[in-house]
Amino acid sequence: MKKAFITVAAMTGIIGIRMILSIAVSEQAAEVFTRFSISFLFFYFICGLSAGRRQAASQNAVSRKL
Repeated sequence: MKKAFITVAAMTGIIGIRMILSIAVSEQAAEVFTRFSISFLFFYFICGLSAGRRQAASQNAVSRKL
């Protein structure tokens, strides 16, 4: 549940920055920022999920040895 709240906060931040960029710079710059940041966020959480599974599997293996 914690990761879901972090994701929602990150998306809210991205939307806020996009609004500021579209007003201050241009809509194209805001669009580039949004696409890059959402892609980064997506791959960050995918890598985090796989790392969490690896860590859980290694802890499972250690507990089986005991």
